[in-house]
Amino acid sequence: MATKSKTKFLATRVTPEDHKAFGSKAQRYGKPSDILRELVKAFNTDRLTIKPPPVTSKESLFNHE
Repeated sequence: MATKSKTKFLATRVTPEDHKAFGSKAQRYGKPSDILRELVKAFNTDRLTIKPPPVTSKESLFNHE
């Protein structure tokens, strides 16, 4: 079975600290792009749950059933 072509990009800005921490942690599981790709797939198939931080001003991102 042929692999689907990956022609679309997702991008976001993060702090240098978050970028470094993600890269370090992602290396344990594969390339950062592999982890991001799996996160997108998990979100799309309702396999991903994001717990809100203790204090947040963006409640609209959380508590969606």
